[in-house]
Amino acid sequence: MMIVTVRDPEILSNLDPQQLTTYLKENGWIQERQASNSESVWYKTTNSGEEFDITLPLNPTIRSYALRMCEILEILEEASGDSQLDILTLISHKCGDRYEQNLYPA
Repeated sequence: MMIVTVRDPEILSNLDPQQLTTYLKENGWIQERQASNSESVWYKTTNSGEEFDITLPLNPTIRSYALRMCEILEILEEASGDSQLDILTLISHKCGDRYEQNLYPA
């Protein structure tokens, strides 16, 4: 199995926090808290008892947004066992063709 790490700042910067929130809810993540409109904290315990947590920035204009999205994809990959590309594809199906075009340019 080939492991691909997504590092493209354009793709990472274009991830919509609301769509990521939908992905987290649909995949068993629980929102622990939200700090105003700046970030939300999520956690998940896997069937094997392993615990993961994510701090999701809610403002895509912050300087470290792409880096934070990269870290989140790494955590999601480890927690789910899915590849980062599979995770991005699942997120893109939740929010239309905008991300799919970035992932798979013609």
